[in-house]
Amino acid sequence: MGKGSELRLSKRLVDAAPPGAFIWDCECKGFGLRVTPKGTKSFLFRYRADGKQRYEPLGSYPGLTVDKAREKAEALRGARNADHRAIREEAEGERRKAKTVADLEIYYLGEYATARALRPATVRDARGVLRLDSAAMERKGTLKVLPGAAADPIQAFRHARDKSMKAFKAMKVQAVTKSDVRRLHGETRDAAGRYQANRLLAVLSKMFSLAIEEEWRTGDNPCRGVKKFGEDQRWRNLSNNEVARLLDACERYIGADPVQGCNAADAVRLLLFTGARLQEALKAEWSEFDLDAGLWAKPSAHTKTKRQHRLELAGPALDLLVGMREGDPCGQFLFPGESIANEGGEAVQRPRVDLKRPWAWISREAGLEGVRLHDLRRTTASFMLSGGASLATVGKTLGHTQAATTARYAQLSQTVQREELKRAGEAMAALKGTSLKANEVPLIRA
Repeated sequence: MGKGSELRLSKRLVDAAPPGAFIWDCECKGFGLRVTPKGTKSFLFRYRADGKQRYEPLGSYPGLTVDKAREKAEALRGARNADHRAIREEAEGERRKAKTVADLEIYYLGEYATARALRPATVRDARGVLRLDSAAMERKGTLKVLPGAAADPIQAFRHARDKSMKAFKAMKVQAVTKSDVRRLHGETRDAAGRYQANRLLAVLSKMFSLAIEEEWRTGDNPCRGVKKFGEDQRWRNLSNNEVARLLDACERYIGADPVQGCNAADAVRLLLFTGARLQEALKAEWSEFDLDAGLWAKPSAHTKTKRQHRLELAGPALDLLVGMREGDPCGQFLFPGESIANEGGEAVQRPRVDLKRPWAWISREAGLEGVRLHDLRRTTASFMLSGGASLATVGKTLGHTQAATTARYAQLSQTVQREELKRAGEAMAALKGTSLKANEVPLIRA
């Protein structure tokens, strides 16, 4: 069908329309007249559906007058507009229902974390970097909002990052680009440091990989290609004098808090003597130990590598455990925490959750500023290496699955490095005055 002309259809115009004419009404959009080559005249309504142009016959002239045909066209036009509005509203509703980054966060930290049995520490750390905002820092007392404090550049950075994070979480998962992630990564570095920024990037990368897997997003991961900020590896370990001060502080803590002091002090000493990770020690149950054989069989559920780790015990570590068991012959956990009531109202024992308060007191009393509990693990490795232990032995003790991980601990043994470097220098210096005169080679001219 041709486009035809656009005029206002009237009885006079229809009567005068020649064969083959095709006339559209200029007032009612879609209303038209068609005249066949043989002179048959009929009215129709034109509309679009599914991306294609379609035609609805209204009736033949003169059986259907122009006014009646126009009324039918107006009715169809109103119905079609209503349908189009419904379609547009439905599409808009679906767009509004599209998953946001906040929805992805809830799913990742909730249903997905439960289904995949993610470690509590993993979920806790992820929640921390995703919710690192000014309001949270203020509640924790790490950020004080004072009148006129906008001049403080650090606080300004934090508030800017807070606003940016809220805007980022409101974005649709499908709409996030690499530039959005890179911008948030940089703002987090300015507000909370490069370490927190890199932790955030790692969590976002896992979340968007999950979004692609769940078909919440098509295309690539927007975190891919965003470079991490450089980090300085932490190599803090305690010297002989610092270890002595630490052990003395543990004894003083028991005297300061006779009820809970022994529990916390024993946990710190066990970490130091065995090189165990904090959660491995706090979650440990007496059923994991064979004190007669000197064996600690750490279950895979407690280890970072998700593998069972068998640790041979002897010396102060075994003596400590034997003394603890004698003082608690029927207990379930090495370091029991608060009890909770189950559905039946019975008290259920739980392990200790952390050592934050005891460690703050003990480290302050021992003068160990900036020392963390994980540094005790590095200290164990350092003392083993200083005593001549091989990297393989240290790796097995610490539960490493890769030799490269243990190799980094070789830098901790400062005494071994110093002695070996001294020995090498002395060997080279001893060669002074023992050299033979080099043979003189005559110059050969071309």
